[in-house]
Order: sequence, then structure tokens, then C-alpha cells
Amino acid sequence: MNEEIIDQIAQNNKDAPEVIEEKKMVTWLVFSVAEKKYAIKSGDVLEIIRDVAVYKLPFMPDYVEGVINRRGDPFAVINPRSLIGDTDTTPPAAPLFLIFKRDDDQLSIHISDILFFAEMEEGSLNQIPEKNEEDFFLGTIAYKDEEIPVINPNAFEILIRKDLGSA
Repeated sequence: MNEEIIDQIAQNNKDAPEVIEEKKMVTWLVFSVAEKKYAIKSGDVLEIIRDVAVYKLPFMPDYVEGVINRRGDPFAVINPRSLIGDTDTTPPAAPLFLIFKRDDDQLSIHISDILFFAEMEEGSLNQIPEKNEEDFFLGTIAYKDEEIPVINPNAFEILIRKDLGSA
């Protein structure tokens, strides 16, 4: 009797379709700022725009270059070089901007170039231990024997709010 049940279970398992667990993937946008590579989740980017003028704003912190006009909407332009520890804080020469996808503000960063998109498994981010929401880096991703720092887009908003007294 037990052998019949075991045989029946084995037969049912053979007939059942094999369940393949699908891994969730994340697409990373890898870009450069003055010859250094950085990454951001592509889902955090609304748009990449080129060849737009930056309009200077008075009385702003040095890292705020000004604003750009995107279809009639102003977006603050952040120069990330001075914030991420670069000794040369000159804005990138290329007029290329990553516009962040945000619900509550309109921010962009000035970058040098778009390098590539990389699709990786969801857990591929090597997080920085004991990081907080104000840190400019979330961690790194490993791509072709390279560790690429991942930018935290929320940190830019937090810093601006703090510096302008609206935090």
C-alpha cells in the first residue's frame, strides 16, 4: 500500500511542470562625471537631456549650478563633483543632465557622459553598512571586475533643503 502511494506521488511529480523561479532584475544606468564612473537605478531617472542652457541663480550654494528649462518646467542643476569628494569642482564640460524621477521636487545632476545600461539581479547592490539617507552613495555594483559607486538621489534633495533652511 505504501509503495503504491509513493509510486503515485513520484508519477505526479514527473507530470507536474517544473517551476523555475524567476529572478527579479534591476537595470542600472552607468554614467561618468569627469572620467569617474557612477551608477543609478534607471527607474530613478526621468529623462536624460542634452544641449540645454543652465541659468544661474543668485545666493545658492556652490554645488547648485542653476536651473534648466525642461518643457517649461525648471529643474535645479546639481554639480555632483563638489559633493562626492572630487578635488576639481569644475562642472562637467558636456551639457548633459540626468533628471531624477521625483514626486516632490525637480532635480537634475550635471554629468559628463552616459556609458551603458547594465541589467543585474535585484540583490546586486553591495550596500554600505550603517549608511543613512544623507549619504551620497548607497553602495556599489560589481560590473566586469569593477566596483561602481551607486548614487543616492535623495541625498541631493536633503542637502539642498538643509542648506536653504527648509528641512
